Amino acid sequence: MDRQSDPPRDDAVSADEASASEARLRLRAEGIIAIEPDERIGVLLAPGEKVVAVRRSVSLERRRDYDDPHQALHGDLYVTTTRLVHLGHIRVDVPLAAIREAGVAAGALRLIVNDGRGVEIRTSDPCVLRVQIAAVRETARTAASGAAGSQDVAEG
Repeated sequence: MDRQSDPPRDDAVSADEASASEARLRLRAEGIIAIEPDERIGVLLAPGEKVVAVRRSVSLERRRDYDDPHQALHGDLYVTTTRLVHLGHIRVDVPLAAIREAGVAAGALRLIVNDGRGVEIRTSDPCVLRVQIAAVRETARTAASGAAGSQDVAEG
């Protein structure tokens, strides 16, 4: 039996990776651009906090000490300048500063947060989402360090 060393890549995965590369280049060239918040997230934003990305109908799993840690929550995911906010039956907030690791595996973005627990986000474009979160975190780190030439979030 003839075996290939690399299995064929799924078209959706390849498209997501290509879109992530494009997003990375765009974010480097243009910086992060805020979008107009909708009524659901608008009332939850802190002064100065801006929405930079939205994903509709996202599945989120929290890896915590819950009765059923595999029960996915469904709702909309907002990436803001300070946190991820998942609005569904239960609201879940993940401060960007609490994210220690982020990786894409099995079609999902997997995050490890401060306490070592995980959050898994299932969306059609996990690679692009990872790039967006990384860009916002880097912008926040740069602003916090007071480095010269730091990027501000532009109004969109």
